Amino acid sequence: MTPAAAIAMLDRNVEQHGQTVILRRGATDLSILAFVRDFRPDEIVGGIAQGDSNVVVSPTQIAGSPFAESILRNDKVVIRGRVRNVQSADPILIADQLVRINLQVRG
Repeated sequence: MTPAAAIAMLDRNVEQHGQTVILRRGATDLSILAFVRDFRPDEIVGGIAQGDSNVVVSPTQIAGSPFAESILRNDKVVIRGRVRNVQSADPILIADQLVRINLQVRG
């Protein structure tokens, strides 16, 4: 799969099934569509705690924003009015091109 095809597939799925969240860094807010789901009990290992969520972000949603270079630990994600802290950001690359970002959020 090419990077462009992976991004296009993610964008279609996020458009159809995603939810609006806000990425926040200091006074900067960016409203985007993302996938949000809680971690399953069998995924709670290592640094993942009960109540943490996985947020999948498409690079298309953050293009041209301060978040385009990276989403940082301690950035915030507002989900249904609840402010959560980014614990980790895992960029997924295909052929050295960013195709998605998996965030672990807590709070």
